[in-house]
Amino acid sequence: MTIRSLWPLLVLFSWTAHGQISFFNMPNPDMLPEVGYAYAELDVYRSLKGNDPVNATVTRLSVQATPFLEVGTNFWFNPDHPQDPNRVVFATKWKINLMHKNTITLSLSPGSWSSVYFDKETPMKNIVYTFLGLNHEEGPKTYTRLMIGGYTKFFGDNPIQYGAIAGFEHRFSDKLEFVTDYFQGSGEGFGLATGIVFYAAENGHNLPLYFAYQFDNDSRANDVFLFEIGWLFRMFGKKKASTGAKYNRQAIPARMAAP
Repeated sequence: MTIRSLWPLLVLFSWTAHGQISFFNMPNPDMLPEVGYAYAELDVYRSLKGNDPVNATVTRLSVQATPFLEVGTNFWFNPDHPQDPNRVVFATKWKINLMHKNTITLSLSPGSWSSVYFDKETPMKNIVYTFLGLNHEEGPKTYTRLMIGGYTKFFGDNPIQYGAIAGFEHRFSDKLEFVTDYFQGSGEGFGLATGIVFYAAENGHNLPLYFAYQFDNDSRANDVFLFEIGWLFRMFGKKKASTGAKYNRQAIPARMAAP
């Protein structure tokens, strides 16, 4: 798949936008299984280029606060890239169900990211986004999803920026899933990321391992390898009987943290 192959999807949904962004996690229309669940993750990014490389480590935690709201935070450390200061990112994600018929669900997912830099001279970045999620359940352990939307970014005295996002997922077994997402823009972290998720624990319910390669929009020299590992657990509340909902990939794996 190439970046050009995603443009028919953008045209189909009549979306035109431009700008730059690097998101806290790839677009996904689901929440965690239920209120009280949390998800912890470790991300590792390795750059191919020698100048201003992205050799970053990111840790994050997200929690299902209400049935329709997920909140989270992550810490971004990139010592090889002094122009991209270390930071903490605070995130919110809502889910609004628009339609459900048989095996098809359509939802709207607004959200936000606020990056607070450890370097006090760098102004806070605020990102507001929303996307439509179309979900088709083919079976108790398989599904296909399509996501399309966009964002607005506010960063100090810089002009307001806009851009498009798109994603596609297909879970074809109880433990394997194909994922790809595209972020419009020019610069570090913008492009097409394609990979495989393997769920290594609890019969495909937990311990997702994400292996991906990100094709940069500007140059192959800026491409990045991604590896992510996570764990889903109950943080508070009583455990309920399983309904199979945990087979949904709830806001994982993370992609590039917000710049």
